[in-house]
Amino acid sequence: MTFEQTFGRLDIEAQKILQALAIYGRPVTARAVSHLLRPFQPTLDTIRTEGRLEQLADDHPQLVQRETGHYFLTAEDCRAALTTVEEGEPSDRYERGEPLYTRYTLLDRAADHFKQRRKPRKAWQSLEDISAQLAEFDLRIQGEDYEVAAALLNEISFNYLLRWGHHRLVVEMRERLVDKLDDPKLAQANLGELGSAYAYLGEMEKAITCQERALVIARRTRDRVNEGVWLTNLGNRYVNLGQTPRAVPYYEQALVIARDQRDRRAEALNIASLGTCYAYLGQMEKAIEYYDQGRGIARELNDLSMEGFCLSNLGNIYASLGQATRAIAAHDQALEIARQMGSRVEEARRLGSLADALIIGEHYAEAIDNLQLGLQLDDETGSARGKNYKGSSLARAYLLQGELAQARAAAEAARLYDTPQNNHNVTAILGVIAVRQGDENAARDAFTEAIEQARIALEHNENNQDALAAQGLAFSGLAVVGAGPRATNLEAAITAYRAAYQANNGAGLAALSTRLFDALAAADPEGRIASVRAAITGG
Repeated sequence: MTFEQTFGRLDIEAQKILQALAIYGRPVTARAVSHLLRPFQPTLDTIRTEGRLEQLADDHPQLVQRETGHYFLTAEDCRAALTTVEEGEPSDRYERGEPLYTRYTLLDRAADHFKQRRKPRKAWQSLEDISAQLAEFDLRIQGEDYEVAAALLNEISFNYLLRWGHHRLVVEMRERLVDKLDDPKLAQANLGELGSAYAYLGEMEKAITCQERALVIARRTRDRVNEGVWLTNLGNRYVNLGQTPRAVPYYEQALVIARDQRDRRAEALNIASLGTCYAYLGQMEKAIEYYDQGRGIARELNDLSMEGFCLSNLGNIYASLGQATRAIAAHDQALEIARQMGSRVEEARRLGSLADALIIGEHYAEAIDNLQLGLQLDDETGSARGKNYKGSSLARAYLLQGELAQARAAAEAARLYDTPQNNHNVTAILGVIAVRQGDENAARDAFTEAIEQARIALEHNENNQDALAAQGLAFSGLAVVGAGPRATNLEAAITAYRAAYQANNGAGLAALSTRLFDALAAADPEGRIASVRAAITGG
């Protein structure tokens, strides 16, 4: 028997109960159904509703599904039941007097039911704790109550969903609001945070588009505070893409606004972000100076997040300078702060940075443990960028520890997550591993790809030490496998390594480059690339 045939044989009360289940579109209790229908069926209290639902589930088990005190219709039956309810129009929810029995009115009442079921904020620890808000949001969107939906999402997204790592969910929810909001503040916040979620998932071009649109709204409405926020975020996006020089003016503009607004936290953030830029540009003393300034303000404000950010970046600089013990200590402090904050996203980042310092210090086994834990967190949070970076670091640690099979698996996994700022490292390391395994065809392809990826990165920053060192390694690899004129490849390798050392002559970076080169040279018993080695330290 079809839905239409069964529905037509039911009494009005039973029909309305089925329509209520269709409006909710998810398993709900008898209490939820009673709440929805009470203005239209005054005698349908919770007890009577429970009885009718039980009866319907017994008489029509193919129609009304029952599960631990909850009742629902299949998706197909929901669609069929909704066609029996007059659609109405969005203004129906504001109708004074007797409410209209339309989809818009019912969706509004259904959303209000979940609004009444919210847990207190102090109890929000997981998605389950905000399930009422998630259901309410969906119903508000269906009812085209976009402003209310946006305000609701603002309550749970930044400090909860994003902090817990649910970036894909935030993208899905915020995409449903794009171009639907009349309130400029809500529209701006929606686009800006959507951009941040895209960025975490590695979709940088989408992120930039969203945050540029948010910046336009902020400027149009003369919202100086949020103008600074989106300028900072756009600086972050260009750093993510490896376009560091392009990021600097965004941070500088944001810093001016922060000081004008006397926003000390924003001031610290932009100072620290400029520190990151100077670090990428090889200006380490200036970077340390900026991080120290940022950390000083953070401690003044008792801002753990900012202090952790500055500590982690100071750790990166100490590692690049070869001060492994000092770097590890800074990263340990930053990691402890991330855990104290309960941020899995920050914890994952800090684990990766700590592992890189451990690799500089030749503590490979400990680095591997931290990277594996960090990758588990990246799986939970959906960080494509994190998987690329940590995967390449894991491959590096396994390679330097002599575990080639594990190293290759890690590099191949990292390669699945496109991250322009780090792709050249992934493929260069993959080439070294393939050479060591005797897979010269795969090595040739990987080295060729790494050279091209590094070339693209260098278009954005000609002093990118990381990309130059990857080119040096990859050209050396091509010389080992005999791809192209050996003398040409050796000359290109020497040129790249010397440029990398000139861009940043930190002892830690030079030592790591030397170790990776030596791992490649182990597949070159004839010493065909021996003449390159001295260039790594500027010779």
